Amino acid sequence: MLKVSKALVAVALIMACVASVDAAEKGAKKKKGNKKQANVTIQALKLPETIELNAEQKEKVEALKKEYTPQFAALQKKNREILTADQIKARRAAMKEAKDAGKKGKELREAVSSALNLTDDQEKQMKAVTGDIRKLNGEVTGKLEGVLTADQFAKIKKPGKGGKKNKKKNS
Repeated sequence: MLKVSKALVAVALIMACVASVDAAEKGAKKKKGNKKQANVTIQALKLPETIELNAEQKEKVEALKKEYTPQFAALQKKNREILTADQIKARRAAMKEAKDAGKKGKELREAVSSALNLTDDQEKQMKAVTGDIRKLNGEVTGKLEGVLTADQFAKIKKPGKGGKKNKKKNS
């Protein structure tokens, strides 16, 4: 049971950060030497449409994208290399099936996780890559906080998604 829980956590975090990899793979049609990194999505830089950036802020956000895209691309590549071709196909199929069934969040992650059948070694590798992705997202978020105004930055914090930080304290 503990193994399953660990696998679910690892897959959940990875899915959140690398869901765009599948789209990138489809778009690239497995071209060797494809150096485009435009398909890499940096979660921390996905700003809601309600945030309007001035020219200077847009410039700084683009600079962050340029700086961090290669690092995220390398981590996504590392993540893809952990899974076998069959596991990648199973992940895609399970994700499509779960989404078509209207599953979201935890239900979606569990469906995908159970389809992967990760080995212990794969789980360890996934956990390591996930940790690196989380660390990098935190670094980007920290730099983004310096670019946005306090009001703008408050809009990107999603209630209920930040764990203990966003829960009301009863004093």
